[in-house]
Amino acid sequence: MNMMRSIVGAVTVSLSAIMAHAAGEAAYLVKITGFDRKPEVQVMSAADYKAFEKTIKAEQRYFSEAVSQVAKEWRADELNKGIPFAGNKLVPRAIVGTAEKYISLDRANEALSKIEEQQAKREERELKTKKNKTPSKDQLKKDSELSQAAELVKVKLDDMIAKGTTPGTGVQNAAPGANNMEAGGVKLNAAANKAGNK
Repeated sequence: MNMMRSIVGAVTVSLSAIMAHAAGEAAYLVKITGFDRKPEVQVMSAADYKAFEKTIKAEQRYFSEAVSQVAKEWRADELNKGIPFAGNKLVPRAIVGTAEKYISLDRANEALSKIEEQQAKREERELKTKKNKTPSKDQLKKDSELSQAAELVKVKLDDMIAKGTTPGTGVQNAAPGANNMEAGGVKLNAAANKAGNK
């Protein structure tokens, strides 16, 4: 799943990021912790970054209620009988530190490439030290359950944010409080360490 997310993310560049590149505008390298606590790095245009900050704030506001609602729906589904909901292991997504600003999309992508290279080397070292240590079936199952829970919570969060309901009441606000459009950008599961010259 993470590999697929990385591949899809690597080929996904938002329209505004492309426009920013054409106009020679600044771009941001944004480090994020996902619902599963794994680090991600995204390259975003200024407009995408601003929208993404709003999305993250809204997700944090609605997170507890979204997890609670999804858990209730999970338990009510006969197909999930005997399968625990892994939502209690999730955390709200968060932006790590301050986004690094670059003078162009090219510079930001260069920094992202360096992070990708460092991550590949780190994984290679780990493979050498953990020869023949493949994840157990139990661990793979837990990872799958966590990914599924994260996806369900994300869908619920997007729905709650789009409707603009007040957390804890289910009452829809007159005007939705946050932009539910997640910024695009290049995604990569990577260590959130600094790389490259700005």
